[in-house]
Amino acid sequence: MKIKTINAWRGLMAVVVVTFHSGIGCLWNWTYSGVEFFFLASAFLLAMRHPFDRLTMQGYRAFVLQHASRLYPLNWLALALLVLLTCVFHAGIIDWTNVTLTGLLVQSWSPVHDMHYGLNPVAWFMSVLIFCYLIYPLLARLIGRMRLRYKVLLAAILMALLAIILVPLSLEGREAVFVNPLAHVVDFTFGMMLLHLYHVVKDRYPRVGFVAASAIEVALLLLLILAIVVSVKTTWFKPWEDVLLWMLPQGGILLAMAWLDGQEGLLGRLLLCRPLQWLGDISFEVFMLQFVAFLLFNYVISPIAGHYGLLIYDYKGWCVWLVLLPLAWAVNRFFTRPVTAFLNNRVQ
Repeated sequence: MKIKTINAWRGLMAVVVVTFHSGIGCLWNWTYSGVEFFFLASAFLLAMRHPFDRLTMQGYRAFVLQHASRLYPLNWLALALLVLLTCVFHAGIIDWTNVTLTGLLVQSWSPVHDMHYGLNPVAWFMSVLIFCYLIYPLLARLIGRMRLRYKVLLAAILMALLAIILVPLSLEGREAVFVNPLAHVVDFTFGMMLLHLYHVVKDRYPRVGFVAASAIEVALLLLLILAIVVSVKTTWFKPWEDVLLWMLPQGGILLAMAWLDGQEGLLGRLLLCRPLQWLGDISFEVFMLQFVAFLLFNYVISPIAGHYGLLIYDYKGWCVWLVLLPLAWAVNRFFTRPVTAFLNNRVQ
């Protein structure tokens, strides 16, 4: 099941993350909230597609292999390209221990900054996802039939525990916790709670008018903007921003997009346009290949453009898309889709 507005929003959040990593520092808060949306959406859609009322070893094995076939090949391709480009442009200065751990997608368990980021800094996201895929069937079986009130209580307890852990830590310590897979059990529990809440809301309010849908969408977007303003202008929520400030507004946006699927308001209809749907379809590749595109832009595209009098290096945040979008599309079309289809057939 594909919810088109969620697909487009995920694409936009990927754009925000890449733009921030390319040097546009003012997007820090949008980036943090975007990463939170990725995890919440993954948990929500998994719970929607794979309820796991019954769990057998064969079903568990098929689920894990199916989702691993989506993650590992793309991770290996991005890593291989980065190793190649690093050897070419940086005389082979490579930490092979980190390459090995990243290839296995276990690097985010390390508390060491250079180890859990390493050659492909965004691959920590894949490391967390593969762990969450491993535990998801068990988590779904454990809490899938809980009453909504108990799911809300469980999510609140996990959020409180994470907040207690994060508050006394330094920035580096907070980063180590944030990239650790165990921390994102909170996201998956919250995402599964949102699915239960979605069914409750959908049953009670199956039809929503255009004006009401537009008002809901605008209100939730304003809530996210308010959270960003609070984060920038005050220190009120600083100790808890990892837990509360982004999870709640992005969770609300996710819930509204699922609820209003097929009866979108003004903002939802804007997200249905073909360019944004296309961007959502390749968002995974955009996210994973961004540092490959940075190297190509820095050492190939910018020097060539500069040779002809086009000084574009200072506009990296915008011009890098000339490399990244075609690269992401090509990888999605000629690598990810055929490899995933082949591996899924083998698993079945």
